Amino acid sequence: MKLFRGYKKRYFSLAAILACSAGVSLEANSIAIEAKEHENTQSFASEKEVETEEEMLDVIHVISGVEKKKSYEYSSSRALKQKSHTIDSVEIITSEEIDIKGFQNVIEALNFVAGISSTTNGGYGQSSSLYLRGFDSKHTLVLIDGVRVNDISGLSGAQMELIDLYNIDRIEVVKGAQSGVWGSDANGGVVNIITKSNKQGFSGDMLVEFGSNDWRKYTGSFGYTGKIFDISLSFLSLQTDGISAAAPKKGDVRYADKNLDWEKDGFKNGIVHIKSGINLSDNDRLELSMMNGEAKNHFDGGAGVDADDYDDLYGYGTDKYFNTIRTSLYSLGYIGKYKTHKIDARVNYSSFKRSFYDGYIGRTYESYASDEWSYANASSLLLGLGYLKDEVKLSAGAKFPNDNQNSKYIFAVNSNTIGNFTISQSLRFDMRDTFEDKSTFKVGAKYNFYKDLFVLASYKTGFLAPNLYQQNYGVTKNLKAEESSGYEFSLGVQNFLLTYFDYRIKNAIDYGGVWPLDFYYNIDGKSRFRGVEASANQRFFEHFLGELSYTYLNVKDAAGKHLARRPQNKIAGSLSWFINNSLYMSLKGSYVGSRYDTNRVQTGKYFLADYIINHDFNKHMSAYFKAHNIFDKYYQEIDGYGTLGRNFYIGIRGSF
Repeated sequence: MKLFRGYKKRYFSLAAILACSAGVSLEANSIAIEAKEHENTQSFASEKEVETEEEMLDVIHVISGVEKKKSYEYSSSRALKQKSHTIDSVEIITSEEIDIKGFQNVIEALNFVAGISSTTNGGYGQSSSLYLRGFDSKHTLVLIDGVRVNDISGLSGAQMELIDLYNIDRIEVVKGAQSGVWGSDANGGVVNIITKSNKQGFSGDMLVEFGSNDWRKYTGSFGYTGKIFDISLSFLSLQTDGISAAAPKKGDVRYADKNLDWEKDGFKNGIVHIKSGINLSDNDRLELSMMNGEAKNHFDGGAGVDADDYDDLYGYGTDKYFNTIRTSLYSLGYIGKYKTHKIDARVNYSSFKRSFYDGYIGRTYESYASDEWSYANASSLLLGLGYLKDEVKLSAGAKFPNDNQNSKYIFAVNSNTIGNFTISQSLRFDMRDTFEDKSTFKVGAKYNFYKDLFVLASYKTGFLAPNLYQQNYGVTKNLKAEESSGYEFSLGVQNFLLTYFDYRIKNAIDYGGVWPLDFYYNIDGKSRFRGVEASANQRFFEHFLGELSYTYLNVKDAAGKHLARRPQNKIAGSLSWFINNSLYMSLKGSYVGSRYDTNRVQTGKYFLADYIINHDFNKHMSAYFKAHNIFDKYYQEIDGYGTLGRNFYIGIRGSF
């Protein structure tokens, strides 16, 4: 009887969901796995969409003509298929995977990638930290359609919590130091988010989603693609009452109390995105992209400290516990093809404004040009140069004495494939106005033994220059750039990949002192980042597809202490059942192993599970139901900050 009481108490929700789903599935006409219709567009414009609007990481031979299949079997083996073209560790999350697994945000999607973990200061829209192989967020360069999203006015890299999944075609994750091509900010890796492109002719889609905590989400995308001209307009409107960002700390008698009457911290996000292109000829194309977003999130007084605020999501009120964030991303580019050469020239602009603490304003300008020369069969040489400028016009309401810095750079990437052997090398030189010049590189080789069986080895270097905030803070002086170097080995086949990596950082930047004499300084010695990543996927019984990833991480600072907020072990997996060509369901789960906060409080050792069922009524309309944290597990990623309990979402999509 105790066994049944335990089952009833803990698993009733999951049993009910699966029972309902089984009832739906029994009414299906036939049980067969069918790939969704492949959208085959052969015009010059669609070719350019693959080669330009989705090309940014193709520059470093990560992507080689990604095919737009609607088959999840393809999606599941996406990363390993790309391995035949690169010596980097690459993962690709497609839009099909996002839909099938029911990811609710970008952070959740990235957490299913081996080697990635994250923490969030509360619920929806709260500040998040992304740890790629244990590296801080500031070490990962994040791009949207090739435009930098790292906020130069702060210390935490890109504000991932503000990036929505609504218009994403795929997310490319390149692991390990990439400064050999991308320079500073790519010390730990690159995340390139690529937005969707239009079908031929007129097309559009809309989504309406409602959920727990008064979640309301509306998205739309409308566009036209012709032989000469294409344009698309997409938008997002999202609003939720949220949960309390703060929660009682571990050790507090109220810890894990789900009936606390703490004030909710809402979140609102709106984005408008316009993309356009003109095909000047069969070999020349101009592109323009403009994205503007405005978000408002409420927050609390700190870890374990509830704080009432009187502002609402529409902008009224004067209390300090809310933040309005405005982000603008612009890009103007030219793509040209001339015999064996591919020319790419772009001007990018990023602007970030945050209202809290009297305001922050940061801007990034970048212009570059490159020429990729295919000088022999399966051999290419990429040469590029560029200019990058950062500005911080306001920081906590104050202006910096030194409010800008710039660098000029040149880089080269060579790749050769001879039979089953591939080698690649890259070299970049940065000429900086505020710090010493830097040279970074990466070299690697890959050998295919038999069919899809391969081994890969690479060595990479990187750097992260102190940003303007660190340079101007308190009594900071004489800062040096952080420098990284390391190697990795991989063994893989089509549906399995095993990687070992080992990187070191010297001159790591830390914070010390007591206000008003506080400052940033370089730590003596080297921090070490090493670990093992394993991922596998397999179709079985014809109707099912399973995926599993595992990460072991051993990250220590220069004193030999484990860095906080990184789990030592993490497992993520999913099981998808393709019932027929119009109905599927998926169950996914993740386990976070031992993890300690900065105060040495244990914040790991928990398991979360999610569920989704989707039905396509026809090729133009579908509906889905999602249940997240179905066991209603209480946990905290950061001691003193809340997380979502069991929550539900229902959505309807339409397209033409």
